[in-house]
Amino acid sequence: MRAERTIVTLSSIAVAIFLVGCTHAVQTTSGINYLASFPEAVKSDQDFEAKLRAAANVEPLLRFPARIGLARIGHNHCRAMLLSPSAEEGKAWLELADSLGPDYGEFVPISPLVAAMVAPTPPACWDSDSARDVVGTVRLAAARQHIDVVMIYEVDATANARRNPLSIANWTVIGAFVVPSQNLKAQGVAQAMLVDVRNGYPYGTIKATADDKAMSALIRSWEAEKDLTKRVETAAVKNLAQEARDLMRELKQDLAARD
Repeated sequence: MRAERTIVTLSSIAVAIFLVGCTHAVQTTSGINYLASFPEAVKSDQDFEAKLRAAANVEPLLRFPARIGLARIGHNHCRAMLLSPSAEEGKAWLELADSLGPDYGEFVPISPLVAAMVAPTPPACWDSDSARDVVGTVRLAAARQHIDVVMIYEVDATANARRNPLSIANWTVIGAFVVPSQNLKAQGVAQAMLVDVRNGYPYGTIKATADDKAMSALIRSWEAEKDLTKRVETAAVKNLAQEARDLMRELKQDLAARD
């Protein structure tokens, strides 16, 4: 009995999550200065140049302390949508707010219920520019909540199972239940952009990843993959929050230098 319990325990062992890579980029450049470098308009390209000028004609409005929104987006069938973050993700962002302190302001989750009140009815999937639609929805909801800037983030994860040398036990009834014959691997990727709610100015982007490994019995491999996927998603968001701390500190310094 003792040996059997050991095998069952091994089937659910997970190797510690580790950080694969994090990146961030900050922007505080002037739209006015950028537009000053534009050449004289060419007649054949006037329409497109007008779009370029409109896109460039934004200035950083952010000043700290600020109301900073947090918006988790994801996909539901064919459409991107605003989602509620998990409790673990919320804890990661709360720890970020605590580490930054009151000089940066407060972090406020963007409510899907508020978004439902202020956003237009989404178009049919085949008529929808999904990414643009959800960013617009987030900005509308953030405006209703009187948010200055919003951190829009998304998380994705993949998992796969491969047989290990113990997989011969899969041919037995008992072995399929208790022998850890499947090696599981998963990777989570979290990405975010910090956007001004009022004019859409992009203050920066961040990205973080996380890996995890586990072993599972064949009969439990689907559940183990699902659990592992959730685990790396949470780990990626925790790493993303750490990267967001560096972005916010750099951004605050750069904006202060502009004043």
